Amino acid sequence: LQLLVPGETAAPGTGSGKTGSPSAQTAGGAFSVTVNGVDANWNVVSSAIDNIAITSTDPDATLPGNAVLVSGTKTFSVSLNTAGTATITASDVTAPAITANTSPSITVNTGAFSQLQVLLPGEVADPGSATGKTAATPTAQTAGTALSVTVNAVDSRFNLINTITETVAITSSDANATLPANAALVAGTQSFSITFKTAGSRTVTATGTQTGTSAAVTVNAGALAKLQLLVPGEVAAPGTGTGKTAATPTVQTAGTAFSVTVNGVDANWNVVNTATDNIAITSSDA
Repeated sequence: LQLLVPGETAAPGTGSGKTGSPSAQTAGGAFSVTVNGVDANWNVVSSAIDNIAITSTDPDATLPGNAVLVSGTKTFSVSLNTAGTATITASDVTAPAITANTSPSITVNTGAFSQLQVLLPGEVADPGSATGKTAATPTAQTAGTALSVTVNAVDSRFNLINTITETVAITSSDANATLPANAALVAGTQSFSITFKTAGSRTVTATGTQTGTSAAVTVNAGALAKLQLLVPGEVAAPGTGTGKTAATPTVQTAGTAFSVTVNGVDANWNVVNTATDNIAITSSDA
């Protein structure tokens, strides 16, 4: 088999069977490769109708399905998705004894800056893949404890673009989170410190000329730190400075019973659902 990638031209009868060098490709961009069934001197054998498979050293490459040669030749569409270098190999499925042919190394350049990638603790970047990261779930966090998030400037296939130095702002679906100041990317990347204050499922968003949002991360309540007492008219507001809305307690009538709620909470007023302490109620009304 003979495999020709862009930049190479068949040269039947010569020692190598072709001329030229592979052209650099852009990550995520489709291009055509040609497979020929040839004799020992690289002449196309027009009677060859073998079934051909295409593989690549890029584990995230977008590869075509197997297809048969037509009059000894076939064109396939390939996308190399991981920046760096990669090769492509054509193998004969019909006759495995036929020598496979592998291309020279092809340079794969990053694509255009198209998004910001936000990685939380527990996630690892996986350039070239469909999601841009390993399948790990973000590590659960504790309300009130700082964590580090990484922001990367990437192309459509999550390859790092190290020439991007723009300033990025960090926001969160936790309205009470402690957020970092805006900062510039350095060689396309930057780490930021953030502290979630509200238990639940939270995300982090990075915004520059492009944007990116993290996967949802579980934020658990911290250790039991205090008790919260809510009287009628007050509503709990976990994660806020006071732990409740600013409403004034509802006026009560002497001699009429009403309900109060007591919560065991962490330092940020999140209910600690493992708390089982025994509680006593007293009042300034002797």
